[in-house]
Amino acid sequence: MRQYTPDARTYELMTVLSPDVPEDDITGVLDAISGYVTDAGGTVQGVQRDSPWGRRRLAYPIRHAGRDVRDGYYTLYHLELAPSRVADVERDLKLNTQVIRYLVTHYTPKPIDPREQIDAEIDAEEAAAAAYAAAQAAAQATTASPAEGASPVAAAAAAVPAVETEEAPVAQAAETGDPAAGADSQDAGAGTTTPEAPAPGVTGDAPVAGTDGTPGADNDTDTGER
Repeated sequence: MRQYTPDARTYELMTVLSPDVPEDDITGVLDAISGYVTDAGGTVQGVQRDSPWGRRRLAYPIRHAGRDVRDGYYTLYHLELAPSRVADVERDLKLNTQVIRYLVTHYTPKPIDPREQIDAEIDAEEAAAAAYAAAQAAAQATTASPAEGASPVAAAAAAVPAVETEEAPVAQAAETGDPAAGADSQDAGAGTTTPEAPAPGVTGDAPVAGTDGTPGADNDTDTGER
């Protein structure tokens, strides 16, 4: 009669090593545990010893080698093994004094949803595009900033927009041909009116010397009696 041999199953093995194991010896101890699986006719599909695994604080103290242990080195294995050979692996783990705890459970890989994979790829592309846009903006801001070593006053003056000034009144008068417009513009701009000097030979309010040299005398000939 043919003997029935069950198919290999996928298992998950968690081990916790003693904190007394030196860092240089951890790799050798983990390889020895993988050897327990291969000796039982199984295969190790993966070993995870990095974050979130590795050296961690225990949830509660564990009595090991006559003292309470608070830390441990966690390692997660994924392996394929016949159900009838799981007991052989557990026996070897119990005999290893550097292993303070272990747990073997049946593991069913979760199938990957194609939609979740597409969403993850889209999110990764959007994150990459946002990072590229931020880098471009930072580069433009660096280029637009004043050169290193430039005077702060010069940089501030360069940042102030130019102000358009009005044309000079004299130039406006020359363009329009009206001298009065230029004079009015000058008076309006200055806010005061400058009196014009009287032309030569024109009498003003001030008295003009007469023909005889007497100040204030009339220039006309007096035909009447004095």
